Amino acid sequence: MPVELRIESVQVSERPVEMRLPFQFGSTEVRRTAEAYAEVTAVVGSSEIRGVSAQLMVPRWFDKRHDQTNDDTIDTLRRTVIEAARLAGGQSGTVAALSRGLRQAVPGALPAGTPALAAGFGPALIEMALIDAACRAAGRTFAEAAKGDLFGMADLAPPDIAADALRHHLGGVLEAGRIELRHTIGFDAHLFTADVTGGPEDGLPVSVEEVIARNGLKAFKIKLKGDPDSDLARLRDIAGLIDTLGTYRVTLDANEQYAPDAFTAFLAGLKGDAALHRLREATAFVEQPFDRQTARETHAGAYDLPLVIDESDDSDDALEEARANGWAGTSIKSCKGVLRALLNYARTREAGGLLSGEDLTCQPGLCWQQDTTMAAAVGVADVERNGHHFAGGMQGAPAAEISAACTRFPGLYRMQGERPALAISDGGVDIRALAQPGFGQSDHVDTRANRPVSLAAKAD
Repeated sequence: MPVELRIESVQVSERPVEMRLPFQFGSTEVRRTAEAYAEVTAVVGSSEIRGVSAQLMVPRWFDKRHDQTNDDTIDTLRRTVIEAARLAGGQSGTVAALSRGLRQAVPGALPAGTPALAAGFGPALIEMALIDAACRAAGRTFAEAAKGDLFGMADLAPPDIAADALRHHLGGVLEAGRIELRHTIGFDAHLFTADVTGGPEDGLPVSVEEVIARNGLKAFKIKLKGDPDSDLARLRDIAGLIDTLGTYRVTLDANEQYAPDAFTAFLAGLKGDAALHRLREATAFVEQPFDRQTARETHAGAYDLPLVIDESDDSDDALEEARANGWAGTSIKSCKGVLRALLNYARTREAGGLLSGEDLTCQPGLCWQQDTTMAAAVGVADVERNGHHFAGGMQGAPAAEISAACTRFPGLYRMQGERPALAISDGGVDIRALAQPGFGQSDHVDTRANRPVSLAAKAD
């Protein structure tokens, strides 16, 4: 039976995050941002339950409007969080019903022109906290709750998949065990250790060469700029490094930077370059080469590599619309919606297609734990995990919270100097400790030291 909740209160707060290495993607470079937190107090039956969630507010990914600065787009995400929290108070229902209500209501409270992907950020954050509360109320792990449809998804099944089929496929969700990491290689990331000058002195790797040697990685996500010549030259440099490995896996991500004609030229160059033969053979898919509107108008089946949507995935219907136009699948990210990830998991089991796990720089801590729990549950082959490399871990957390996390999850974290780092072994992380009642294990998280989310606040 689905869990019914009555939301008593919602508190939202944030922590500043300074990137240990600049993170470049699409048309921007990220050096600092903030991590949003939601803490929901809900009543289930006669018991009061707490649920907590966290999500990094990444500039100029949700919202790429040209007249918006990095700080402007972070403020847009703050506004969605504030409105979602305001509208959630006093509402009752299952997690699925409450989440749907917020997704329908929040856009109307935002300024005209707010992209749908950005408008969904606040509702996704509240949804995650409600999932945590529902799992705790039932004494179930996330996987157990999904298997039993404690979130009430089947009652709101979309037209393309029957309620019974949705329940059946949710029964295939996996318990947290181990996650394989796919390392992001940015446009200007140092490939070889000899090329690194300066950089953070924190004992963590900087160059891709060092990351591979330290962590035994075998999967990589390579960022593209949208210019065929420069992208192909960069890929040749990268191939010179990773071709020295045995078997490896690659995905390419253009973050909406390509026009269709230029993308066709890029694929032709990739196919015809002998130096890129192994890399191309190892490429599983290309992620969101075109801007959102162009992607909706472009038949992806004409290209000779599978294409998946990411930024275009801004509604629960987006995957089905894309697949009807030849796209192979979609990425899952908790910032787009955990229930959407479960729904798209069921769809791909029902009708085939690709489901990829992508990161959006969620740093180690609650955000990483929740997003990774979700990704493991739907069984993706490997998951882009880059927050530990670019952002470090648990920035803004009180010392007691960091200590509690490292003590509770010794297989997940280890201290590296003064901050926690992921305990990566042979290219992956043991996440069995996350298979406990709740979503991502939030009971050690202390939000009291966080600052309130406010449009007057800026990432600093």
